[in-house]
Amino acid sequence: MENYKVILRSKENGSNKTLLNKGLVPGILYGKGTEATKIAFESKILKKLMDTGSFYTNIIGLEIDGKVEKILPKQLQYHPVSDKLIHFDFLKVQDDTKVTVEVPVEFLNQDVCPGLKKGGVLNLVRRLVELNCNANKIPDKLTFDLKESEIGDAVKISSINLPEGVNPTITDRDFVIATLVPPTVEVEEVKTEGSEEVSKDESSDEKDKTEDKKEDKIEDKKEESK
Repeated sequence: MENYKVILRSKENGSNKTLLNKGLVPGILYGKGTEATKIAFESKILKKLMDTGSFYTNIIGLEIDGKVEKILPKQLQYHPVSDKLIHFDFLKVQDDTKVTVEVPVEFLNQDVCPGLKKGGVLNLVRRLVELNCNANKIPDKLTFDLKESEIGDAVKISSINLPEGVNPTITDRDFVIATLVPPTVEVEEVKTEGSEEVSKDESSDEKDKTEDKKEDKIEDKKEESK
């Protein structure tokens, strides 16, 4: 675990806007049984940590006034217009602190999966799975091997080997994470040239019959007038 130095926020540091202009992001560090601490993190380093892909599942060491605290990122706040990061919430943890985290699922061997090779589609029902565990046992990701999966198979939480002491927050059912579904085929109705010609011919015949009937009526009237 690498440690990162942060500063305590005070009136001398200026307002949150001032901190942001200096390249610092203001935030709060809180924990069970302790008072919340106002801190500021260098934005470049914080962004680098955010780009790792496991930001919310990795414990980070923060050095505050020479003392190191273990924290878990909990929430980020962005500016509604510029989308710039403007605030963060960190949770202070110990190794045995119970936490709830969302962990991504990775599907292995998609290139050799029988169902996918037959044209099936991997339908992701859940990209993240919410877990309960101690802070020192948070997995970076969950994995499932697709090397024997066929079209029609479902990947459920029971299909994944969870580390000891790590449990899903949903406990009342064996929920689905992904399914391997048949390919979607769009059927477009197309009229053949032959059918169009028949239709045209039929219309022409009906028109001729109508014209014949009109001519017959005119002839009958002429005969009556004589």
